[in-house]
Amino acid sequence: MRSTTFKGCIRMLKLHLQVALWLTVSIARVFADDQAGLCRVHDGHAKCLVIPADPNANNNIISDLAFSPDGKMLAVAYGRFRGLLQDPDPGQSIVWDVSNGKQLVTFNSYQDGVSSVDFSGDGKLLATGSYDGTVQIWRVSDWSRQVNIKVIQGPVRALHFSPDGSVLAVGVLQGNEESKQSLISLYRVTTGQKVTGLKGHTDSVMCVQYSPDGQLLVSAGMDRTVRLWDIEAGTNRILTQQDQMLILSVGFSHDGHLVAAGGGLFGIRKWQFQVWNTKTGKLKLQQNGSGEPLDSVIFSPDNHWLGTASRGGKAKLLKLSTKQTIDLSQPGNKMAITPDGKLIALTEKNKITLSVFEKLIEKK
Repeated sequence: MRSTTFKGCIRMLKLHLQVALWLTVSIARVFADDQAGLCRVHDGHAKCLVIPADPNANNNIISDLAFSPDGKMLAVAYGRFRGLLQDPDPGQSIVWDVSNGKQLVTFNSYQDGVSSVDFSGDGKLLATGSYDGTVQIWRVSDWSRQVNIKVIQGPVRALHFSPDGSVLAVGVLQGNEESKQSLISLYRVTTGQKVTGLKGHTDSVMCVQYSPDGQLLVSAGMDRTVRLWDIEAGTNRILTQQDQMLILSVGFSHDGHLVAAGGGLFGIRKWQFQVWNTKTGKLKLQQNGSGEPLDSVIFSPDNHWLGTASRGGKAKLLKLSTKQTIDLSQPGNKMAITPDGKLIALTEKNKITLSVFEKLIEKK
């Protein structure tokens, strides 16, 4: 009797295990199908791109993204700074084909998170910067590494090619005595040799960008200053020095007439962006609000719109001529726009969503 009861229990247990296994597989398939449907090709481009989940469950690990000049590829940097995490995972950079959502290449030769990516103006090179203190320059035609720069000042936080592609500007986190000399360095792209260092910032540089003509460089740092550099003279003027706001993103308009900067305060949940005339340094526009700091400020290629994205996932477009603001329904921590202005990319956690720019405006 006991034997029969025992065998019955075993059969029942096996049945429950089989049902549980079937449900698990079914749910996984449904989830995969949902993801495949969500990320399908739509309007001639992939609707979304998904990077591998961080094995240590770190959220919002996409650090930077950049479209190629022809808008056909999207490079993404991800991975968090080891100094901020107890259990980090080395970062990677991935390049996608925008038309079909396929990964073209994955670079994983880093000892820490990848902080920044940028294509050269002719689209022939891709630069990646890492918190491990290296900058690597890759040839797009075959994805071979051309230059490996060891930045002695500290972890690399930001980089940007000069318009002619001959020089790379690199901003670092303040990490050692050497970093006090110059937190921004310019490197020759062909050789990786340092051309010069720009002295001025007294704390970590969070962002750098060349003007379209290559004569100016804008930068912002944890010293709460936005600086506009004359490259040839090596001098800078301070556009703003905030007592409270931290500046996390900067950008030139595509005609070079304006420069924008955005950031905020983490503890009291405030965001702010400002726009200046690059020639006069006069403040033209400022907006403040409640919420997480802005991680992206970017001009549309026609200079009609200013896009912003915050760490809280709020993405907006501001029409500069009328001050009309469009709250985008798609969440976004970081933002990029194709050079032709057709597509806009927004990041959220480990996903990048691609949308048609004009359709976002038309809906509103």
